[in-house]
Amino acid sequence: MLLRMMTYNIFEGGVGRLDPIAEVIRQANAHIVVLPETWDDQAFAALAQRLNMEFFQAHAPENPRGHVGLLTRLPLREAVNHAAYDPRLKRAVLHAVVDAHGRDVAVVGLHVKAGACPDAEAQRMAELPMILNLAARFRGLPHAICGDFNSSHPEQIIDVSAVCPRTRREVREHDGQFPRTFVGGFLAAGYADAHALHRTPSEFQTTFTTQHPALRYDYILVSPELTRAVVACESLQLPLGKYASDHYPVVAVLDTDLMG
Repeated sequence: MLLRMMTYNIFEGGVGRLDPIAEVIRQANAHIVVLPETWDDQAFAALAQRLNMEFFQAHAPENPRGHVGLLTRLPLREAVNHAAYDPRLKRAVLHAVVDAHGRDVAVVGLHVKAGACPDAEAQRMAELPMILNLAARFRGLPHAICGDFNSSHPEQIIDVSAVCPRTRREVREHDGQFPRTFVGGFLAAGYADAHALHRTPSEFQTTFTTQHPALRYDYILVSPELTRAVVACESLQLPLGKYASDHYPVVAVLDTDLMG
C-alpha cells in the first residue's frame, strides 16, 4: 500500500490563508503532514478540523513563532515535543509514530533558524547533533526527518539571480556562498534525500519562495529502512500554492510493502 508523506511550511501561522492551504493539502492527498510555522493555535486547529485530520502541535518555549505542527489521517501512536524539555533547541522539534497500514513509521518534524548567512548556518549546525540523537531512537524502524531546513542540498544548482532579493543580498555579502553543510550533515549520517533519489542535480526542483522559486529548503529525508520504499518525491507547485504560502510543499510517496 502507498503512504503519502508531506512537509509544508504554511508561513506565519497560515492566518487569513486557511482556504488555499487546506486545498493544497487536500490535493496532495497526504496521510501525514509536517507543518512548520503553525504558531497560531486557533488557525491550526481550524485547519485540522477542515481536513478532518488528527493534529499535534509542538510549541517552542523560547520562540512564540517557532512552532511545528503535525496532521495525520493515520492512527497516531505517539507524539512528543522535544523543545519543551531541551532548551538547546531554539524552535520546536517533534517526533510522531503512526500506524501506516499495520507498520509503525516514525516522523521527526523540524523548522530550524532561517538565514543564508554563516551565523545562521552555524546555529543550525549546533542543533544537528541533538536532532540526529533524537532520530537515533528510531534506528531499525522506518522513519523520516521532514521540515524546513533553511539550507540547500550540497549538489543543488542555484541561480543566484533568481532568488528573492533579500536572500540574494545576504549571500552576496558572504562571498556568494549558499549554506549547504546542515543538509549535508544528515546525508553524511546515512539519511537519503527522497527528492534526490531518482534525479540528477540538474533535475532537482525548488520550494522557496513561491514568488521567486530558486531554492530548495524543504526536505523529506528517509532512513535506510525507507529508502527503497520511495516511489516518488515532488515539489508540489500548484498555481494555488502562490497564494497559500511562501513555500511550496514536498510530497513523498512510499510503498509500505517495500519498507525494510
